[in-house]
Amino acid sequence: MRLIFTAGLFALMILLMTGCKPNSVDRINTGASITSISRLPENPLEMIPMAVSLQPQRKTMSTLYGNGIAAKRLKDDADYAAGSVLYLVTWKGKADPDWFGARIPDRVMAIESVYFDQNGQKSYTFFKGPAWNSGLDLKKEERLSIILSIPVAKSP
Repeated sequence: MRLIFTAGLFALMILLMTGCKPNSVDRINTGASITSISRLPENPLEMIPMAVSLQPQRKTMSTLYGNGIAAKRLKDDADYAAGSVLYLVTWKGKADPDWFGARIPDRVMAIESVYFDQNGQKSYTFFKGPAWNSGLDLKKEERLSIILSIPVAKSP
């Protein structure tokens, strides 16, 4: 009887030592951040998130960020005011290591910006990662229309 108790206690100690080790995986998804913003006017990830969209067929996800002026649209249905700045940040997705079937952002693929000047005129810029060089997007008008038509999450 004593042998069974000792063997059971030994097995329990082995389980505790191997099963209760701290998880050494880094819990901060640093790969999804923008590592160099030297060629960007500002860091869009520090702005106010206004909408999120998923593109499962392309395995990407996007978030629309805005400055304080653009974020006023979260409370009312008015058009974007002069001085509004919008960024649409698109990430490549990857499988979440902690949740089966879930996807999380991997790396930033592209950043698109829309600026409204003091006269309300819009300007569009496309940045391709990871160097964030501004480039020509042949579908500029189409992309501008898509970004401005994204429904924002309303807040009370």
